[in-house]
Amino acid sequence: MTYCKHTEKGAVRKNSPMSRVLATIAFFSFLTTQLLTLASCSTIDEDRSDCENEFRVNYEVKLRTNISTQIQTVLRSRFETEVANLLEDSLKNIFREYAHDVDLSFYVGDNRQFHDFKLMLANQATYELELPADNYRHLAVANIEEEAEVDLLQSEGVERSHLFQEVADTIDGHHTGLFSARQNMNIVGNQNQTFDVTLYMANCASILVLRTDNVAYNDVKVLSTDFADDFLVNDSVYRFSRNYMVRDLRVTRPPVEREVFYSVTFPSHDTAEEAQGATTRPSNGVEIDNDGSTGAEDSERIWRKFVYVTLPDGSITRTVINVRQPLKAGQIFIIYAYLKPDGSIYSPNVEVSTSVTLDWKEGLVIEH
Repeated sequence: MTYCKHTEKGAVRKNSPMSRVLATIAFFSFLTTQLLTLASCSTIDEDRSDCENEFRVNYEVKLRTNISTQIQTVLRSRFETEVANLLEDSLKNIFREYAHDVDLSFYVGDNRQFHDFKLMLANQATYELELPADNYRHLAVANIEEEAEVDLLQSEGVERSHLFQEVADTIDGHHTGLFSARQNMNIVGNQNQTFDVTLYMANCASILVLRTDNVAYNDVKVLSTDFADDFLVNDSVYRFSRNYMVRDLRVTRPPVEREVFYSVTFPSHDTAEEAQGATTRPSNGVEIDNDGSTGAEDSERIWRKFVYVTLPDGSITRTVINVRQPLKAGQIFIIYAYLKPDGSIYSPNVEVSTSVTLDWKEGLVIEH
């Protein structure tokens, strides 16, 4: 009950004992509600395992090498401006700072806790994500949706996540630039966190520019070999578990008396010691041994191109181009060479040696 007492200062409302009991109950009910609120995800630091914390990640795709400069440096010095422009146009959709799509995985220990796939369609993008507070290992892979020759496999485990190439004796090269990143992220609550992640290119390209001045021939085909077939995303390590050949693409509309080929692959070994000892099988299953031909094995070679020139009389000359410089991720290597009347190839590049087999009769089958 409530009653009023009139004083000199006016009427004062006072509560009866029953009213005071009800007020006390209401107060404790309010206090309990506040304590429960304080125990929620946004205010208690002791346990956030079930709480989502919002954070931002800025992604950027970046090339380590300016291939335009490399192409111009090698070819303009030989007055090959037309070839340089043609190569830049052929490779512009591979060596570019652009991501069509990006695959995002967050791990605690070896297990993936969160996965997302986004169409990026740019070289930079910012995404707002939500995860429970924890120490995460983050892996990102770009452009995998557009690449028919490579798949992202076993990404449920951080140590097992890898880019795996098509299994075959002879394959096509990659059709797009593949980019990846790895980063530790400590997500905490009640903080505005922003992380910057830069993705770098995981594949590379080798190029053959062949001068055919005044030489009669019917056809030229090129295969490349001695490259990795597998890439561990978390460790940024390439594996060489099987041997295969890559069909080089012929650049269309080459200038007069020029043949231009290229292949986009995973990198080579870093040293000749690592690269020696492999045996490669072309698509018809015929083994090509390390000695390549009648010549001695180049003990310094790291990777190779096999060039098959069909002459007007129907005979085939095979030249094995041994390259002594490693082909690294994000880079290109240009072999500038000359075709001789017997179908053999010579290159003035000091990082290259050649081994020739005239009238080669092994019955090569190269499907283009």
